Amino acid sequence: MRVAVLGATGQAGRTVSRLLLQEAAIDVVACGRNDERLDALAASLSGSGSALTTTVCELSDEARLREVLASVDVVVGATSRWTDGPRIATQAIEAGTSYLGLYLSSPQKWQQLRALEAASRDRGIAVVDDGGVHPGLPGPMIRFANDESPLASAWVGGKLSVNWRARRFAPETVRDFAAELGLMDPALMRDREWVRGYRHSRRFDFGDGRGPVSCVPMCLEEVREVANEFPELQSTGFFIAGFGSVVDYGVLPLALALGSVRPRTASRILLWGLRQFASSSEDAALVLEGVALDGRRITLKVSHPDPYLLTGIPVVATIRQILAAPKPGVWTQSAFVEPRRFFQDVERLGASVTFPADVLNAEMIELG
Repeated sequence: MRVAVLGATGQAGRTVSRLLLQEAAIDVVACGRNDERLDALAASLSGSGSALTTTVCELSDEARLREVLASVDVVVGATSRWTDGPRIATQAIEAGTSYLGLYLSSPQKWQQLRALEAASRDRGIAVVDDGGVHPGLPGPMIRFANDESPLASAWVGGKLSVNWRARRFAPETVRDFAAELGLMDPALMRDREWVRGYRHSRRFDFGDGRGPVSCVPMCLEEVREVANEFPELQSTGFFIAGFGSVVDYGVLPLALALGSVRPRTASRILLWGLRQFASSSEDAALVLEGVALDGRRITLKVSHPDPYLLTGIPVVATIRQILAAPKPGVWTQSAFVEPRRFFQDVERLGASVTFPADVLNAEMIELG
Protein backbone atom coordinates (compact mmCIF):
# COMPACT_ATOMS: atom_id res chain seq x y z
CA MET A 1 0.00 0.00 0.00
CA ARG A 2 1.20 3.51 -0.83
CA VAL A 3 0.19 6.78 0.84
CA ALA A 4 1.10 10.25 -0.44
CA VAL A 5 1.41 13.09 2.07
CA LEU A 6 1.00 16.56 0.57
CA GLY A 7 2.64 19.17 2.78
CA ALA A 8 4.98 16.56 4.21
CA THR A 9 7.64 19.08 5.28
CA GLY A 10 5.23 20.89 7.63
CA GLN A 11 4.83 19.98 11.29
CA ALA A 12 1.70 17.85 10.85
CA GLY A 13 2.79 16.32 7.52
CA ARG A 14 6.20 15.36 8.93
CA THR A 15 4.57 13.66 11.93
CA VAL A 16 2.06 11.74 9.79
CA SER A 17 4.85 10.60 7.44
CA ARG A 18 6.96 9.32 10.33
CA LEU A 19 4.05 7.42 11.88
CA LEU A 20 3.07 5.88 8.55
CA LEU A 21 6.62 4.65 7.98
CA GLN A 22 6.35 2.68 11.21
CA GLU A 23 3.31 0.80 9.91
CA ALA A 24 3.89 -2.54 8.22
CA ALA A 25 3.32 -2.69 4.46
CA ILE A 26 2.79 1.06 3.99
CA ASP A 27 5.14 2.99 1.70
CA VAL A 28 5.11 6.79 1.89
CA VAL A 29 5.42 9.36 -0.89
CA ALA A 30 6.34 12.62 0.87
CA CYS A 31 5.42 15.65 -1.24
CA GLY A 32 6.50 19.25 -0.76
CA ARG A 33 7.36 22.43 -2.64
CA ASN A 34 11.05 22.59 -1.79
CA ASP A 35 13.82 20.11 -2.65
CA GLU A 36 16.01 21.14 0.30
CA ARG A 37 13.22 20.67 2.83
CA LEU A 38 12.37 17.31 1.31
CA ASP A 39 16.00 16.22 1.54
CA ALA A 40 16.08 17.27 5.20
CA LEU A 41 12.85 15.36 5.81
CA ALA A 42 14.25 12.22 4.18
CA ALA A 43 17.40 12.46 6.31
CA SER A 44 15.37 12.86 9.52
CA LEU A 45 13.15 9.88 8.64
CA SER A 46 15.87 7.52 7.46
CA GLY A 47 15.59 4.16 9.15
CA SER A 48 12.01 4.80 10.29
CA GLY A 49 10.58 1.72 8.62
CA SER A 50 8.98 1.17 5.23
CA ALA A 51 10.07 2.72 1.96
CA LEU A 52 10.08 6.51 1.69
CA THR A 53 10.01 8.44 -1.58
CA THR A 54 10.19 12.23 -1.77
CA THR A 55 9.00 14.33 -4.66
CA VAL A 56 8.38 17.99 -5.42
CA CYS A 57 4.69 18.52 -6.09
CA GLU A 58 3.00 21.89 -6.34
CA LEU A 59 -0.78 21.83 -6.14
CA SER A 60 -0.86 24.31 -9.01
CA ASP A 61 0.90 21.74 -11.21
CA GLU A 62 -2.14 19.61 -11.92
CA ALA A 63 -0.34 17.26 -14.29
CA ARG A 64 2.28 16.44 -11.65
CA LEU A 65 -0.40 16.07 -8.97
CA ARG A 66 -2.35 13.64 -11.14
CA GLU A 67 0.83 11.63 -11.69
CA VAL A 68 1.42 11.36 -7.91
CA LEU A 69 -2.20 10.49 -7.15
CA ALA A 70 -2.30 7.77 -9.79
CA SER A 71 0.56 5.97 -8.01
CA VAL A 72 -0.94 5.78 -4.49
CA ASP A 73 -3.92 4.29 -2.65
CA VAL A 74 -4.55 7.25 -0.30
CA VAL A 75 -3.53 10.90 -0.40
CA VAL A 76 -3.27 12.97 2.79
CA GLY A 77 -3.80 16.72 2.53
CA ALA A 78 -1.59 18.33 5.19
CA THR A 79 -0.97 21.70 3.56
CA SER A 80 -1.81 24.85 5.49
CA ARG A 81 -4.88 26.20 3.66
CA TRP A 82 -8.31 24.59 4.05
CA THR A 83 -9.11 25.67 0.49
CA ASP A 84 -6.60 23.07 -0.71
CA GLY A 85 -8.84 20.28 0.61
CA PRO A 86 -11.65 20.38 -1.97
CA ARG A 87 -9.07 20.84 -4.77
CA ILE A 88 -7.10 17.77 -3.72
CA ALA A 89 -10.27 15.75 -3.15
CA THR A 90 -11.54 16.56 -6.65
CA GLN A 91 -8.27 15.43 -8.21
CA ALA A 92 -8.20 12.33 -6.02
CA ILE A 93 -11.65 11.24 -7.20
CA GLU A 94 -10.58 11.64 -10.83
CA ALA A 95 -7.44 9.57 -10.14
CA GLY A 96 -9.36 6.85 -8.28
CA THR A 97 -7.47 7.58 -5.03
CA SER A 98 -8.97 7.89 -1.54
CA TYR A 99 -8.45 11.21 0.25
CA LEU A 100 -7.98 12.30 3.87
CA GLY A 101 -7.70 16.01 4.71
CA LEU A 102 -6.29 17.62 7.86
CA TYR A 103 -8.04 20.95 7.56
CA LEU A 104 -10.10 23.38 9.61
CA SER A 105 -13.75 22.45 10.00
CA SER A 106 -15.59 25.22 8.15
CA PRO A 107 -19.03 25.44 6.49
CA GLN A 108 -17.41 26.76 3.31
CA LYS A 109 -15.15 23.72 3.01
CA TRP A 110 -17.96 21.28 3.69
CA GLN A 111 -20.25 22.93 1.15
CA GLN A 112 -17.60 22.26 -1.49
CA LEU A 113 -16.84 18.73 -0.29
CA ARG A 114 -20.50 17.68 -0.05
CA ALA A 115 -20.86 18.64 -3.71
CA LEU A 116 -18.46 15.76 -4.47
CA GLU A 117 -20.72 13.10 -2.91
CA ALA A 118 -22.18 11.73 -6.15
CA ALA A 119 -18.82 11.66 -7.95
CA SER A 120 -17.07 9.92 -5.05
CA ARG A 121 -19.77 7.25 -4.87
CA ASP A 122 -19.79 6.75 -8.64
CA ARG A 123 -16.00 6.18 -8.58
CA GLY A 124 -16.07 4.12 -5.36
CA ILE A 125 -13.75 6.59 -3.60
CA ALA A 126 -13.64 7.57 0.08
CA VAL A 127 -13.33 11.33 0.63
CA VAL A 128 -12.62 12.03 4.29
CA ASP A 129 -11.86 15.39 5.90
CA ASP A 130 -11.75 17.05 9.32
CA GLY A 131 -8.93 14.62 10.09
CA GLY A 132 -6.60 14.86 13.06
CA VAL A 133 -7.32 15.90 16.63
CA HIS A 134 -9.68 18.90 16.53
CA PRO A 135 -11.42 18.39 14.25
CA GLY A 136 -11.11 14.62 14.28
CA LEU A 137 -11.29 13.28 17.86
CA PRO A 138 -14.33 14.88 19.58
CA GLY A 139 -16.87 13.07 17.37
CA PRO A 140 -15.37 9.59 17.79
CA MET A 141 -15.10 10.19 21.54
CA ILE A 142 -18.81 10.97 21.73
CA ARG A 143 -19.70 8.03 19.48
CA PHE A 144 -17.56 5.59 21.47
CA ALA A 145 -19.01 6.70 24.82
CA ASN A 146 -22.53 6.67 23.40
CA ASP A 147 -22.05 3.12 22.10
CA GLU A 148 -21.18 2.02 25.64
CA SER A 149 -23.97 3.95 27.36
CA PRO A 150 -26.42 6.25 25.47
CA LEU A 151 -25.77 9.87 26.38
CA ALA A 152 -28.06 12.74 27.35
CA SER A 153 -25.20 15.27 27.23
CA ALA A 154 -21.62 15.25 25.98
CA TRP A 155 -19.20 18.15 26.36
CA VAL A 156 -15.67 17.77 24.97
CA GLY A 157 -12.84 20.09 25.96
CA GLY A 158 -9.45 20.22 24.29
CA LYS A 159 -6.08 21.82 24.85
CA LEU A 160 -2.96 21.66 22.68
CA SER A 161 0.02 23.40 24.21
CA VAL A 162 2.79 24.09 21.68
CA ASN A 163 6.21 25.53 22.45
CA TRP A 164 6.06 28.30 19.87
CA ARG A 165 9.59 29.43 20.67
CA ALA A 166 11.16 26.05 19.97
CA ARG A 167 9.33 25.17 16.74
CA ARG A 168 9.87 26.71 13.33
CA PHE A 169 6.86 27.70 11.26
CA ALA A 170 6.77 28.91 7.67
CA PRO A 171 5.34 32.46 7.33
CA GLU A 172 2.46 31.21 5.19
CA THR A 173 1.56 28.63 7.85
CA VAL A 174 1.21 31.32 10.52
CA ARG A 175 -0.71 33.53 8.09
CA ASP A 176 -3.18 30.73 7.30
CA PHE A 177 -3.47 29.88 10.99
CA ALA A 178 -4.44 33.49 11.79
CA ALA A 179 -7.02 33.50 8.99
CA GLU A 180 -8.55 30.25 10.23
CA LEU A 181 -8.86 31.56 13.79
CA GLY A 182 -10.97 34.36 12.37
CA LEU A 183 -13.42 31.79 10.96
CA MET A 184 -14.01 30.06 14.32
CA ASP A 185 -17.73 29.64 15.12
CA PRO A 186 -18.51 29.65 18.90
CA ALA A 187 -21.64 27.48 18.63
CA LEU A 188 -22.93 24.56 20.72
CA MET A 189 -26.19 22.69 21.22
CA ARG A 190 -28.03 23.10 24.52
CA ASP A 191 -31.38 21.35 25.12
CA ARG A 192 -31.61 20.57 21.38
CA GLU A 193 -31.21 24.26 20.45
CA TRP A 194 -28.07 25.75 18.89
CA VAL A 195 -26.70 28.78 20.71
CA ARG A 196 -23.66 30.87 19.92
CA GLY A 197 -21.22 33.04 21.83
CA TYR A 198 -18.10 32.99 23.97
CA ARG A 199 -20.25 33.56 27.06
CA HIS A 200 -21.01 29.82 26.88
CA SER A 201 -17.44 28.93 27.86
CA ARG A 202 -16.90 25.90 30.12
CA ARG A 203 -14.13 24.81 32.46
CA PHE A 204 -12.42 21.44 31.99
CA ASP A 205 -9.90 19.64 34.17
CA PHE A 206 -7.36 17.92 31.91
CA GLY A 207 -5.77 16.01 34.77
CA ASP A 208 -2.37 17.70 34.47
CA GLY A 209 -2.34 19.11 37.99
CA ARG A 210 -3.11 22.65 36.85
CA GLY A 211 -6.78 22.56 37.78
CA PRO A 212 -9.80 23.49 35.65
CA VAL A 213 -9.12 25.55 32.52
CA SER A 214 -11.61 27.87 30.82
CA CYS A 215 -12.35 26.77 27.23
CA VAL A 216 -14.39 28.58 24.58
CA PRO A 217 -16.89 26.91 22.23
CA MET A 218 -15.64 25.93 18.78
CA CYS A 219 -18.22 24.41 16.46
CA LEU A 220 -17.13 21.37 14.44
CA GLU A 221 -18.96 19.56 11.63
CA GLU A 222 -18.58 16.26 13.50
CA VAL A 223 -20.42 17.64 16.54
CA ARG A 224 -23.30 18.73 14.33
CA GLU A 225 -23.34 15.22 12.88
CA VAL A 226 -23.63 13.44 16.24
CA ALA A 227 -26.30 15.93 17.32
CA ASN A 228 -28.35 15.01 14.25
CA GLU A 229 -27.61 11.28 14.53
CA PHE A 230 -28.51 10.85 18.22
CA PRO A 231 -31.86 12.56 18.97
CA GLU A 232 -31.66 11.50 22.62
CA LEU A 233 -28.49 13.61 22.98
CA GLN A 234 -29.85 16.87 24.37
CA SER A 235 -26.68 18.95 24.75
CA THR A 236 -23.26 18.75 23.13
CA GLY A 237 -20.36 20.87 22.00
CA PHE A 238 -16.61 21.15 21.65
CA PHE A 239 -14.53 23.70 23.56
CA ILE A 240 -10.92 24.72 23.15
CA ALA A 241 -8.45 26.22 25.61
CA GLY A 242 -6.79 29.48 24.64
CA PHE A 243 -3.21 30.68 24.55
CA GLY A 244 -3.22 32.66 27.80
CA SER A 245 -4.87 35.97 28.68
CA VAL A 246 -2.31 38.24 26.99
CA VAL A 247 -2.67 36.46 23.64
CA ASP A 248 -6.40 35.71 23.94
CA TYR A 249 -7.48 39.24 24.87
CA GLY A 250 -4.71 41.38 23.39
CA VAL A 251 -2.51 39.92 20.67
CA LEU A 252 -5.10 37.72 18.97
CA PRO A 253 -7.85 40.37 18.59
CA LEU A 254 -5.27 42.77 17.15
CA ALA A 255 -4.01 40.16 14.69
CA LEU A 256 -7.55 39.25 13.62
CA ALA A 257 -8.44 42.93 13.12
CA LEU A 258 -5.40 43.41 10.88
CA GLY A 259 -5.81 40.08 9.08
CA SER A 260 -8.05 41.24 6.25
CA VAL A 261 -5.99 44.34 5.38
CA ARG A 262 -2.42 43.50 6.46
CA PRO A 263 -2.17 39.69 6.61
CA ARG A 264 1.64 39.59 6.74
CA THR A 265 1.76 42.10 9.59
CA ALA A 266 -1.02 40.24 11.41
CA SER A 267 0.82 36.92 11.19
CA ARG A 268 4.06 38.49 12.47
CA ILE A 269 2.23 40.02 15.44
CA LEU A 270 0.49 36.74 16.22
CA LEU A 271 3.70 34.68 16.04
CA TRP A 272 5.52 37.23 18.22
CA GLY A 273 2.73 37.10 20.80
CA LEU A 274 2.62 33.31 20.84
CA ARG A 275 6.38 33.09 21.29
CA GLN A 276 6.42 35.70 24.04
CA PHE A 277 3.32 34.87 26.07
CA ALA A 278 1.91 31.42 25.19
CA SER A 279 2.89 28.23 26.97
CA SER A 280 6.52 27.14 26.69
CA SER A 281 5.62 23.52 27.53
CA GLU A 282 4.04 20.95 25.24
CA ASP A 283 1.19 18.54 25.84
CA ALA A 284 -2.22 17.74 24.43
CA ALA A 285 -5.42 16.32 25.85
CA LEU A 286 -9.11 16.00 25.06
CA VAL A 287 -11.64 15.23 27.79
CA LEU A 288 -15.26 14.18 27.35
CA GLU A 289 -17.62 14.96 30.23
CA GLY A 290 -20.97 13.29 29.67
CA VAL A 291 -24.12 12.21 31.43
CA ALA A 292 -25.81 8.96 30.38
CA LEU A 293 -29.57 8.68 29.95
CA ASP A 294 -29.70 6.81 33.26
CA GLY A 295 -27.96 9.68 35.04
CA ARG A 296 -24.45 8.22 35.37
CA ARG A 297 -21.52 10.55 34.77
CA ILE A 298 -19.16 9.45 31.99
CA THR A 299 -15.64 10.63 31.25
CA LEU A 300 -13.24 9.73 28.48
CA LYS A 301 -9.75 11.20 28.07
CA VAL A 302 -7.28 10.99 25.18
CA SER A 303 -3.86 12.55 25.65
CA HIS A 304 -0.22 12.62 24.56
CA PRO A 305 2.80 14.70 25.63
CA ASP A 306 3.41 15.78 22.02
CA PRO A 307 0.56 17.81 20.43
CA TYR A 308 1.68 16.99 16.90
CA LEU A 309 1.73 13.27 17.64
CA LEU A 310 -1.81 13.55 18.99
CA THR A 311 -2.68 15.15 15.65
CA GLY A 312 -0.93 12.49 13.58
CA ILE A 313 -1.98 9.38 15.51
CA PRO A 314 -5.73 9.66 14.68
CA VAL A 315 -4.80 10.27 11.04
CA VAL A 316 -2.86 7.02 10.81
CA ALA A 317 -5.64 5.15 12.65
CA THR A 318 -8.10 6.49 10.04
CA ILE A 319 -5.82 5.62 7.11
CA ARG A 320 -5.72 2.02 8.35
CA GLN A 321 -9.51 1.88 8.10
CA ILE A 322 -9.54 3.57 4.69
CA LEU A 323 -7.06 1.02 3.35
CA ALA A 324 -9.05 -1.86 4.83
CA ALA A 325 -12.46 -0.66 3.58
CA PRO A 326 -12.55 2.59 1.54
CA LYS A 327 -16.28 3.28 1.96
CA PRO A 328 -17.37 5.44 -1.00
CA GLY A 329 -18.76 8.88 -0.24
CA VAL A 330 -17.87 12.08 1.55
CA TRP A 331 -17.25 11.75 5.29
CA THR A 332 -15.87 13.48 8.31
CA GLN A 333 -13.16 11.43 10.03
CA SER A 334 -15.63 11.05 12.90
CA ALA A 335 -18.36 9.52 10.73
CA PHE A 336 -16.01 7.34 8.70
CA VAL A 337 -14.21 5.44 11.46
CA GLU A 338 -15.53 2.56 13.56
CA PRO A 339 -14.94 4.03 17.06
CA ARG A 340 -13.73 1.01 19.01
CA ARG A 341 -11.23 -0.12 16.39
CA PHE A 342 -10.19 3.51 15.94
CA PHE A 343 -9.33 3.96 19.62
CA GLN A 344 -7.59 0.60 19.71
CA ASP A 345 -5.22 1.93 17.05
CA VAL A 346 -4.95 5.35 18.73
CA GLU A 347 -3.75 3.63 21.90
CA ARG A 348 -1.47 1.22 20.02
CA LEU A 349 0.18 4.17 18.31
CA GLY A 350 1.12 5.74 21.64
CA ALA A 351 -1.71 7.93 22.89
CA SER A 352 -3.24 7.43 26.32
CA VAL A 353 -6.93 6.46 26.22
CA THR A 354 -8.71 6.23 29.59
CA PHE A 355 -12.31 5.29 30.23
CA PRO A 356 -12.68 5.08 34.04
CA ALA A 357 -14.30 2.21 35.89
CA ASP A 358 -17.27 4.17 37.18
CA VAL A 359 -18.67 4.36 33.64
CA LEU A 360 -19.53 0.68 33.30
CA ASN A 361 -19.14 -0.50 36.92
CA ALA A 362 -16.20 -2.60 35.74
CA GLU A 363 -12.45 -2.47 35.54
CA MET A 364 -10.92 0.19 33.26
CA ILE A 365 -11.46 -0.77 29.65
CA GLU A 366 -8.29 -1.90 27.94
CA LEU A 367 -8.49 -0.93 24.29
CA GLY A 368 -5.21 -2.49 23.18
